[in-house]
Amino acid sequence: MDLLAGSPRPLGLSEIARAAGLAKSSAHGICETLSALGLLRSEATGYAIGPHALRWSAAYLGRTSLVSEFEALLASDDALRSATTTLSVLSGRDVVYLACHNSDRPLGFTFRAGERLPAPFTATGKAMLSALSETERQALLAGDWPAPLTPASVPDAARFETQAARWQTLGYAIDDGEVREGMVCLGAAVRDTQGRPVAGLATSFTSAEAAGDKRAALGRAVAALAHRLSAHRPLPD
Repeated sequence: MDLLAGSPRPLGLSEIARAAGLAKSSAHGICETLSALGLLRSEATGYAIGPHALRWSAAYLGRTSLVSEFEALLASDDALRSATTTLSVLSGRDVVYLACHNSDRPLGFTFRAGERLPAPFTATGKAMLSALSETERQALLAGDWPAPLTPASVPDAARFETQAARWQTLGYAIDDGEVREGMVCLGAAVRDTQGRPVAGLATSFTSAEAAGDKRAALGRAVAALAHRLSAHRPLPD
């Protein structure tokens, strides 16, 4: 399921078997069972995620009051509604987007709920990782570094530690072309009652829109918005 969820196209049986380290007959049996349950969909070119997976997504989002609070925040703020704004959570070394509002203004990138991206390259990931203790952060980022998405993507854990100190001081984090060249995202951590990061809020702009002094003003604004979402209770498991 994770393999197919991370693929932009259906995968053939041979690809699935090879990636999962399974015999082709075993992969076929599993895929057919999941298809019968509606969790996968059989297409001409292979298997893709099926519609039943949406029930799990909806059940999770239904328990997550933070999503409804995010949507209420969007509805009450004209400036926020005109920008590309996202809410995400950490999942290991990735961020997973819970809710996305894509602006009409072209960014060259569209965020989607359920999408995963390497946390060290994203504004929300940087903000949430920087809000963890150094020990927790280094444990999460140990091992092979994610493949860069652009030439600007932070190259290693040591460089990320340098960045983390800056984000802690600023109160927000910056993805300056690390996910998409020409796109700047500013993100801040949403915290629970103990001050731990439970989510991240970000707004995204073109490099021209977030140039010069305007970038700092936008960063402070997103930090203030994240503070409004920050809690007085932890995010449900």
